[in-house]
Amino acid sequence: METIAPTSKSTISIRGVITLTAHAHQTSPDGGADGITPQMKTNVLSSGKLLEVPFITANSVKGLIRRAAGDVLVEQIMAAKEQISRNLYLSIKRGSYSRTGIEAGGASYMQMIAANEHIFAGLFGGGAYMYPSKVRMERDLLPMVESIRDVFPERYQAICVDVQPYQILKKILIASRDDFQRLPEGGFIENAEEAYVEHMSAKFGANQAKKAQKAEAKAEGQYVAKDEKIKTSDLNTYTQVETMIPGTPLFFGITASSVNAAQIGLLLTAIQRWANANALGGGSTRGRGSFKAALSMYEGDAVVIDQLLVGDAGAYTLSEKAAHYTAELQKALIGGQASAQKLAAIYPSEIKMDSAEKAPKGKRASKDAEAEA
Repeated sequence: METIAPTSKSTISIRGVITLTAHAHQTSPDGGADGITPQMKTNVLSSGKLLEVPFITANSVKGLIRRAAGDVLVEQIMAAKEQISRNLYLSIKRGSYSRTGIEAGGASYMQMIAANEHIFAGLFGGGAYMYPSKVRMERDLLPMVESIRDVFPERYQAICVDVQPYQILKKILIASRDDFQRLPEGGFIENAEEAYVEHMSAKFGANQAKKAQKAEAKAEGQYVAKDEKIKTSDLNTYTQVETMIPGTPLFFGITASSVNAAQIGLLLTAIQRWANANALGGGSTRGRGSFKAALSMYEGDAVVIDQLLVGDAGAYTLSEKAAHYTAELQKALIGGQASAQKLAAIYPSEIKMDSAEKAPKGKRASKDAEAEA
């Protein structure tokens, strides 16, 4: 394959395979049966067949990558011992500091130019003016299985594994322990016996009430509605979580349009940091969501960097071929693009008056003027 270097303004893509090295789970908002937390799923129409397929949302991954890029700016601010406002921090981290008080498209021509060339705003946009984002996730992270291989780029279809989507799902058990079920020895607990009796009485009483509620509903041939179920404070709990199994390959694709070398450098750095954080979905502190990444950088169909991340998960470094872009990023940072003053100019706060504060118009304005005369 041809290897080229991008032009001064390029549209580049990072694509490849994320292979799970642990069970991964992203909770479905639809809920599930008692004691089971379902995995997020979607329908995929492939080769004339409609299949239910588990996945990790692109939105969640893009959010993590944006925050990783934001961390680069925050580190520069801290190193310079500067401070920024809460609104500016939120504009960087999540794209907007509020659901109100924004004026999408209200930036001046010069503000738009400055944002477009900025290392961060020129990538991820956002802020009170809702600058457009040049970074687009190509799709949700779908499992690369044979039954939906035609939804992936042709060069990656051979990686698809010959299993059905349901076969990569497995329920795992999460068991929490009540460390006060047996009274700790050593006399270091205040009012130990009283605290123990109170703890166990509340636990036993709630559990008995819950059992009675279920038995009564069953006897009447009914079920207990979710919002009517008696809640218990029992710390001994058992929950089943539906997960994608280790070894599952997921397709990753992200594209940045019309970006310069410094912006590419920030995006590559953010992807490296995201990969080293090594957590897809929820439950990472319980050992879920870890992965290894095999990613390449493209401009069109041409390979720019064949192996973007080098080494093992958690300690990935960027390929030597990325040095030009990270060097341009450093020049931009040294040049003040992460200064508090520069960022505040790019992402201003309180640019739009609330409706109650807006100046009166038309007849109301005339009447107000007469009343003041």
